[in-house]
Amino acid sequence: MKKILVVSSIAAIVAVSFAWQANAAVIVTPERVDRIKTNCVENQASLNRLHQTDTSLRNNRGNLYRSIGDKLMSPLNARISSNDLDASKLTKITVEYNDAYGRFFKDYIAYDESLTELLSINCTKEPVAFYNALLDAREKRDELSVSNKELVRLIGEYKKEFDAFRTEFLSEEQS
Repeated sequence: MKKILVVSSIAAIVAVSFAWQANAAVIVTPERVDRIKTNCVENQASLNRLHQTDTSLRNNRGNLYRSIGDKLMSPLNARISSNDLDASKLTKITVEYNDAYGRFFKDYIAYDESLTELLSINCTKEPVAFYNALLDAREKRDELSVSNKELVRLIGEYKKEFDAFRTEFLSEEQS
């Protein structure tokens, strides 16, 4: 029952953030302040678990993304080019991918800093600051999600372009 209360409390707080725009003034009602104070310990525990999970996930995913660019895409492009074949489309995607990885890394740092700041706020003593920091962390997490999706899209695009290159190469080799 406590888990449901914690999850629903966090979900309610996070869901409300959809209604607010970044530059809009946030008005926290007395009822919300009471809920934040009442569920403070549970919310902080959930956020600590989220922070640990996200850190581990970002490290694993970040290392994977870096390896894809550095150990797969770039060497393959170089090998294709060294054989006097046209790797321009693959190289273009790789450049976009490396730029997207830079955004992913920057967005993760911003999210992590925002979440760390949120965790440093005593939600019993400063519920409004806690709520505002929660909204900021959520916004940064959304930006990180967009960066992550862009990397996944570019990996798919690279695969598609490589498959087209491979098909063309094999058809030329057979003729």
